[in-house]
Order: sequence, then C-alpha cells, then structure tokens
Amino acid sequence: MERLFGKLFKRLKKYKEVVKGYKKNEKTLKACAQDYLTNKGEQHYQMLKAKSEEKINLTNEEIAELRSKKKAELSTPQAQLRREQQKIQSLKKSLDQKEKEVPKG
Repeated sequence: MERLFGKLFKRLKKYKEVVKGYKKNEKTLKACAQDYLTNKGEQHYQMLKAKSEEKINLTNEEIAELRSKKKAELSTPQAQLRREQQKIQSLKKSLDQKEKEVPKG
C-alpha cells in the first residue's frame, strides 16, 4: 500500500510540474500575443500615417500649382492694365503740350 501511495505521490508531483509548465507557457503565449497585437496596431498606424502624409503632399502640390496658374492668369491682365495706364498718361501729357502750343482764340 505504501508503494502505491509513493507512486501516486510521484505521479501527482509530476502532474503538478506539468501543469506549472503549461501555466508558464500560457503566460508566455499571452505575452507574445499581446506584443503581436500591439505591433500589428503600430504597423497599421504607421501605414495610415504614411498614406495620409502622401495625400497631404499631393494636395499641397495641387494647391501650389493652382496658385501658380491663378497668379499667371492675374499677372497678364494687370500688365496690360499698367501698359494702358501708361498710354493714357502719355496721351494726357501729349494733349497738355498741344494745348499749350495752340494759341487761344
């Protein structure tokens, strides 16, 4: 009977060690799973961040291009306006000189 209890006790001790190993493995596995999920979340965040930055850069380029086109569109009429104003000033001066040259009545 004592031998039977001795064997039973040894088996119980062995099972306790096995259970302890399983618990240790479970703890390690949970930690690895958590790390994986965290890293996967970080990778997803980095991917979204990169895509967002790319879209922002493209949008900024488009805005710069539109501003440049608008500036070019506005500069042409403004230059024409300045030329016409200079012509008007020149014609006014010319008219004033001719009025001075022509004797009155």
